[in-house]
Amino acid sequence: MKNILLPTDFSDNSWKAISYALELLKDAECTFYLMHSYEPQVAAPSTAVTSKRANSIIMESMKNEAISELNRLKKQIDALPKNENHTFKTSIINDYFTSAVKAKVKEHSIDAVILGTKGASGLKEVTLGSNTAGLIGKLTCPIIAVPSNVVFNDINEIGFAVDYSIKSYTNGLSLLKALAEHFEAQVSVVHILKDKALTPEKASSKEKLIAFLNPVPTHFYQLTDVSVAKGTRIFSESRQLDMMCVIAKKHNFFEKLFNKSQSKSISHHAKVPLIIFNEASF
Repeated sequence: MKNILLPTDFSDNSWKAISYALELLKDAECTFYLMHSYEPQVAAPSTAVTSKRANSIIMESMKNEAISELNRLKKQIDALPKNENHTFKTSIINDYFTSAVKAKVKEHSIDAVILGTKGASGLKEVTLGSNTAGLIGKLTCPIIAVPSNVVFNDINEIGFAVDYSIKSYTNGLSLLKALAEHFEAQVSVVHILKDKALTPEKASSKEKLIAFLNPVPTHFYQLTDVSVAKGTRIFSESRQLDMMCVIAKKHNFFEKLFNKSQSKSISHHAKVPLIIFNEASF
């Protein structure tokens, strides 16, 4: 049984992410937790007394609207072809988005959080929305960020950008291996090489990755004389990947993919969902 968290703001974008999740995991026995969070209202000190009642009314209105929207969403899902493998549970939380997601992940032992991102209009990139970006590096389970214009197809090839700094891949990449095995997909590993050869430590990490992914068909690629962000984009576009994977790290590699100067975006094919693993889970 897999436990999947589907945060929603009831937008078309989040519905497309939910639809993608249901297709991706259509053959898996899953419990999907549909969650909506709305932020607490904070009154200024000078207006605390007069605002208390007003805030209470606002919060009650937001809650009622969320209940109505969540019921509508559940009916929308019920209208889809019945899947006996899938169970749905709903919840509404009065808390900040990141805190609400973290609490649900812990409460239900969530295996993955799947949510939408906003596709940058006219650009071949996926711009992580503030909600998605706020979760990066804060969850032990993987995040699957789904672009708004994605169309689900069978997974034939999954990209995985690495820097070979991970010492053990045993548990952290279980989702990647499970998807590759289920869809009989190839995993294409790309490393942006700065030096002429891998250090002994990185070579050891690569061997451990090979051992972990076995027997999944795995191919390794190296790019040189290119930035990490550009190299990842070129690799993803040229191979027309169905998914791309990265590991969220506090320093070096991941910050080069997701940083403020790049508006927390990864420049890769707009139709490619991104699986974000947290270094802390390795």
